[in-house]
Amino acid sequence: MKVRKSFTIDKELLRELSEFRWRSRIESLSEALERVLRLGLDSLKSMQEIEEDEKVLEQRRVNNEAYARIEGELDRYKGKYVIIALGRLIGAADSFGEAVEILRRKAPEAKHAIVKRVGREEEVEREWPGLLERLK
Repeated sequence: MKVRKSFTIDKELLRELSEFRWRSRIESLSEALERVLRLGLDSLKSMQEIEEDEKVLEQRRVNNEAYARIEGELDRYKGKYVIIALGRLIGAADSFGEAVEILRRKAPEAKHAIVKRVGREEEVEREWPGLLERLK
């Protein structure tokens, strides 16, 4: 659905938009403006995703450092799931589901976490963008 709006625009910007319209063989100035806005908004969205990825990478680094620091002390949690987020041990749980609940409660802003069952060789480390939102 299209909506008619009126706005003011810088004269030079209008000239550039008109030039873009003709070079791109776009039928109307309105369509040209819509295309430029869509490209700009998509670009902004990509930049936000890159920033989000950088946050995940930084949290991964901090969590891995925390895990390496406390790994020798985890024997007392044998058979339990330990949760490391935001660079620290935030809890231990009897089940994976309980571990997720602890993560949701104690670190809702976490973009990366390590959940490991102590005493098992298998280790799972995942990035779950939006995981906590989906579990709510």
